[in-house]
Amino acid sequence: MTDWDRFEAGLAEELAMLPAGALVTIDTKAPDTEPGFAQFAQFEGKVLAELGAYADLDRDVGLNAPGAPLVLATGWHPPDQSDRDNWWVELPWPITSAIYRELAAMVVIGLRDAFHVSGPARLVYRAWNSKAGNRPFDLPLLGIEKL
Repeated sequence: MTDWDRFEAGLAEELAMLPAGALVTIDTKAPDTEPGFAQFAQFEGKVLAELGAYADLDRDVGLNAPGAPLVLATGWHPPDQSDRDNWWVELPWPITSAIYRELAAMVVIGLRDAFHVSGPARLVYRAWNSKAGNRPFDLPLLGIEKL
């Protein structure tokens, strides 16, 4: 099992346990030449996930960005400069564990293959609950450093 496989499995498990109000960002360590990120918001009736690379936000956002065909093929919706800056997917909640595994795979393909993040060791995360006074919480199954 590779580091990416462990990260993907851990991400799927952690996402499945997020409470309503949870917000999670997974980002590359700074300074970094591999700038990619994923973020998640757990609402009462849906999960919103976003994926992006900071370089894309400064140039050709959307379908013209490097790696865009791969990200699109995995199921992400492209950025819309008038509304959304990042690749995104919105899923009705509750979600099955199979769909969480699919979402985690979409994140890994985006970070690893489209945005060229070399490995989970380059990633850090933040997690907090907006419904609990923005109290931070841990996601140990990710296997990456907490900010």
